[in-house]
Amino acid sequence: MMNRRTKLSKWCSLALPMALITGLIAGCGAGGNTEVSPSSSAVESAGASGSGTEVSSGDKVELRFSWWGSQGRHDRTIKAIEKFEELHPNIKVKSEYSSWDGYWEKLSTQVAANNEPDVMQMSVLYIKEYSERSILADLNPFAGKELGVADLNADILANQGTVGGKLAGIPMADNASVLLINKGIFQQAGVELPKLDSTWEEIFESARQLKTKLGGNAYGVFDSAPSLEAFMYYLFSEGDKLYDGNKLGYQDDNLKKWLQMWEDARKEGLAPPANLTASFLPLSNADPNKDALLKGGVAIMGPTWIATLPAYENIMKDNVDMISYPRGQKTGSVLQTSMFLSASARSKHPKEAAMLIDFLVNTEEAADLLETERGLPENKKVREYLSPKFTDRDKKMIAMLEHVSGIEPAWYDPGPKGAGEVTKLFEQIVQKQQFGQATIDQAVAEFRSQADKVFEKNN
Repeated sequence: MMNRRTKLSKWCSLALPMALITGLIAGCGAGGNTEVSPSSSAVESAGASGSGTEVSSGDKVELRFSWWGSQGRHDRTIKAIEKFEELHPNIKVKSEYSSWDGYWEKLSTQVAANNEPDVMQMSVLYIKEYSERSILADLNPFAGKELGVADLNADILANQGTVGGKLAGIPMADNASVLLINKGIFQQAGVELPKLDSTWEEIFESARQLKTKLGGNAYGVFDSAPSLEAFMYYLFSEGDKLYDGNKLGYQDDNLKKWLQMWEDARKEGLAPPANLTASFLPLSNADPNKDALLKGGVAIMGPTWIATLPAYENIMKDNVDMISYPRGQKTGSVLQTSMFLSASARSKHPKEAAMLIDFLVNTEEAADLLETERGLPENKKVREYLSPKFTDRDKKMIAMLEHVSGIEPAWYDPGPKGAGEVTKLFEQIVQKQQFGQATIDQAVAEFRSQADKVFEKNN
């Protein structure tokens, strides 16, 4: 297999037009644990799109489609669904949507009751686990027919969308991890914004300056200690890794350094106290109506994704900006597919589910309504189609993707089966340490012991 870092450097050395940024990100390879390609039908005979613009007729079909996101995403997606129903009068789509945390709790309950939606938005964090549990359908039989994949990146389909030879998810958009900045707090304090590629020491120095100017009115940086995702990026920046096959792969000293860094920040008043941090978790809500950055409680927050910028900017206007995830030996920012669309293996209407996925990913009609709210479209022709409409915000997102792709980032690692459970375990154990119910050494040992048991049980 070609080394992904080599492939990334090769692609990122090319100066492509903005509308062809797919070559910068989608063509850079993808992380994952599966070294397979989609079936020959998915690669050789695939059309650019399936039935997206054709009016269908036939027996009445009802699909359920679920996704997470902000109100802006909900509104756009519902309009796209209405357009799909207009083109396919025999298909009715029932919408189910919520914030990030509520979404996964509900989906887990539905799966346990054999009642998951026909089509579901799927995260790179869970696609491998859900596929290996036979929850997600293999979309290969529909590729090149109802579902077009020719204009999607084959490397991403093979390495992130394909699990165990099954095409488990169709990528919607490209993304990179970042920190978000509340520019208004910095302007109020008269403090210079952090550099685009800052170290953690520089981030805390910015927080220190804000504290000097503003006192206790705002905290400089959100405490991301309980986020396993944030810790993974920290490990990447230190030349370490979170997973090694089906087990944890990092050095315990790096977890001790991570927890000590945040404990020092809390003691100095640079990050919020534990009770305030807990009130804002989980960090991955991607809902600006519920987090500390929007409310002015913190000036720097993350990790989050470039794709969340529209939701924040819709409310914060010009008061929000992005920087890369803090660097150590290398950058902590990573690249990943922002999300997938998957179908249930238990769906009674797999063909129609594939048609809905095709419409949302591959058609101009959907692109006109969804635009870049979920990130920069994975379909290269859709991205080219939208390029004349790109706003200053879209161009800012593109520029950030170009920047991250040019600084040798890692690819997001979803981990082995059981990673979702381990993510929750990490949060629970670190919160105990935050509240003084465990020492750093105790938290490090407990997480190692408990996570090992989870992975042994699942793999």
